[in-house]
Amino acid sequence: MSLSPIFSLFLAPTGNLYLKVQGLLAHGETPDASPPAMGGQRRPGPKHPTYGVPTERWPMIIHRVVENNEPLRAVAQEYGVSPETIRGLILHVQKQRVRPDA
Repeated sequence: MSLSPIFSLFLAPTGNLYLKVQGLLAHGETPDASPPAMGGQRRPGPKHPTYGVPTERWPMIIHRVVENNEPLRAVAQEYGVSPETIRGLILHVQKQRVRPDA
């Protein structure tokens, strides 16, 4: 005897699942019994999304966030990115400014 508690369901010729499979094979599968065909995109959104903000817009973002003290969320929403993207951009520019002096 197997240690699996569901093994008896598959045993021929008296197992419930064995009998169900045999019944499906005997009558043929109906079209609605088969799983739906995979189609379309698995994830919504564009095929080639644009990540980040173009470098030519960085100075305006830096000006708005650092000098005008605008919230990261508001700026990020206008550019269609996450606030973490804006935060990363700010940190990147700050590192670039520190690096030449060191």
